[in-house]
Amino acid sequence: MLGVGLVFLVLLLFIFLGFPIFMSVVITAVVFIVAMGIPFSLVIIKMFGSVNSFALMAIPFFIVAGNIMMQSRITDKLVNFADALVGSFRGGLGHVNILASMLFGGIQGSGAADAAAIGGMLIPAMEKQGYDKDYAVAVTAGSAMLSPIIPPSIAMILYSYYTGAPVGLLFLGGILPGILIGAGQMAANFFMYKHRKYDIPLTPFTCSGLVRAFYHSFWALIMPFIILCGIVFGFVTPTESGVLAIVYGLFYGFFISGRLRMAQLPGILLDSAITTSVVMMTISAAGVLSNVLVRMRFQNEVLALAMEVIQGPIAATLFIMAVLLVLGCFLDPTVLIAMFGPTIFALGNALGFDPIHYGVLMVVVMQVGAITPPVGTFLFIACGVAGLPLEKSVKPLMPFLLVIIAVILLAIFVPEIITLIPGWFSA
Repeated sequence: MLGVGLVFLVLLLFIFLGFPIFMSVVITAVVFIVAMGIPFSLVIIKMFGSVNSFALMAIPFFIVAGNIMMQSRITDKLVNFADALVGSFRGGLGHVNILASMLFGGIQGSGAADAAAIGGMLIPAMEKQGYDKDYAVAVTAGSAMLSPIIPPSIAMILYSYYTGAPVGLLFLGGILPGILIGAGQMAANFFMYKHRKYDIPLTPFTCSGLVRAFYHSFWALIMPFIILCGIVFGFVTPTESGVLAIVYGLFYGFFISGRLRMAQLPGILLDSAITTSVVMMTISAAGVLSNVLVRMRFQNEVLALAMEVIQGPIAATLFIMAVLLVLGCFLDPTVLIAMFGPTIFALGNALGFDPIHYGVLMVVVMQVGAITPPVGTFLFIACGVAGLPLEKSVKPLMPFLLVIIAVILLAIFVPEIITLIPGWFSA
């Protein structure tokens, strides 16, 4: 276990020195490959082998589909619908921000895209209405966590790839936790609205306004159901569902919203390629370091620690969660899933947990790092949109972070929060 601890110390050292995450991971892997006398060709083999998968093709397809939908101004429709539904409650645009993230997450499955798209639209709007900038950033970053949980989820696709868990059931398992976190964050927003003594004009609720907003956003709202039903009922694979999402996005952009133009497609493909390359470089780098950990018998060491030293499935799970939360402050969720996915899957089975319950639970835990400094991707993006220093967003983010932790703890003791809906389809 000492060798494994040394690996993570070296990795954190390179991160603190300012190296990009994927470079830190690769350099750390190379250092230990040389030290262990492993042929250097393993680096090339594992980097290419880690991304040479048909299942991972779903990731670029969903990224392209998400960019198409953003160019088609789908966020406008979703925000208008969310405003008509919850904008009249005390908390106003904060509630709209959270609900819009839930709806947007059902389309593209990326928290980073959520923070950029929803944040770019609602952070300035919240500021204009009178909300503090730091609070607008906190609401945006906290609710961006919902996108990798509510299906379709790129994080769930990755976890399925590394563990073999059925991606359709993982998608279904994320529905109730996502709804609970969203509802909890709305409750936190309500109390923070009162605590900060905001007195901001609210959108009056009218049935006609809700019906009109639903009518205009209908074609955007049904997209998640098309994707999810296609996967769950076996009509398409996750990769094919990504293609389906692109086709639907093009149809929506050209013929329904009318906002998409042929001249925009090259830019969409270029932006999607850049985003995909970052994700795939991170996955390939993590694949090399994961192989080093396998050679160090990391999985066996963790299993032995959980089964023999930390006795009891709940205590062992809480320990693993604590480790992932700490590492998540420095590592991207993609790296965590690539490095720890197989180990977590084996640990859950050894401790007697349902694989879908444990998988969804740990994917949610690993996403928390995306909103915690110093690396938090979603938080960094939201702060960039607002032009706010990262450290000023931490305190107002805490209520939303505590909601996420509370739902995670609740899901440990009440597994039906995750397993209920998948159970309807796997019986």
